[in-house]
Amino acid sequence: MFKTFQTLYEFKTTILKSKFYCFGFKVANETEAKQKVKEYKTKYKDATHLCYAYILGNNQETYYYSDGGEPNKTAGLPIYLAMRANKLSCSLIIIVRYFGGIKFGTKNLKDCFSNLANQTIKRAKLVNGCLVNLYKVIVSLNELKNLQHGFNKSIVKKIFHSSKVEVHIGLLPQQEKRFAMYLFTKLQDNYLLLG
Repeated sequence: MFKTFQTLYEFKTTILKSKFYCFGFKVANETEAKQKVKEYKTKYKDATHLCYAYILGNNQETYYYSDGGEPNKTAGLPIYLAMRANKLSCSLIIIVRYFGGIKFGTKNLKDCFSNLANQTIKRAKLVNGCLVNLYKVIVSLNELKNLQHGFNKSIVKKIFHSSKVEVHIGLLPQQEKRFAMYLFTKLQDNYLLLG
């Protein structure tokens, strides 16, 4: 279980005449993260720097960060380290900078981006998340009670049809064995389950 942003979070601030726009996003995969970065690079194309980091996976195993033109490891890495320390995953933080004419120096720049990432995380609404495989199973109303008893927190959606119920359920690989008694169909890998 990890933390992620419930919804888009954003704030802006000015430090030594530089303007910073900070954004926190929930993202399910690298494609989604890269798409958001591309979108914000277009939206803020006149910015001096667009720095970001994202972390993915149940164990924070996939990550990427970019200094966006700032000196090496002064922006993206501090953002990434703040996210990792706060146990975020399936998350992206983008920090846009409009240079105000005052140079920060390497150490102060690292501290600045670290503090801005931590503020983004601390101020935002975070939720627990988990990447699971999404399955569909059709059960009777009686079987639904048993299914709900064992997997209630994993049930994503229920669609009722006369005497049967179509249940969409998110399962970790180790849970799939407990689910083997049902005929199920895999709908999606790496579905982001929140809650």
